Amino acid sequence: MEKHRSGEETSIPFRSQRYFCINGVWYFQTRGGGQKGPFISKEEMEAELLLFIREKVTEHNALVC
Repeated sequence: MEKHRSGEETSIPFRSQRYFCINGVWYFQTRGGGQKGPFISKEEMEAELLLFIREKVTEHNALVC
């Protein structure tokens, strides 16, 4: 069951997985519709996804300050 995220007060929007495997290699999708990959394992993709998210949060925080 989906739950509200912090700051969400209206209906919960549709959410989908942002990662996928095609022909044995892994990718993740960005909000802008771009894709990052290929990665040789799900673990490598997950590590790169975390780095990508941290970079975006850092960029956002730099713009806000």
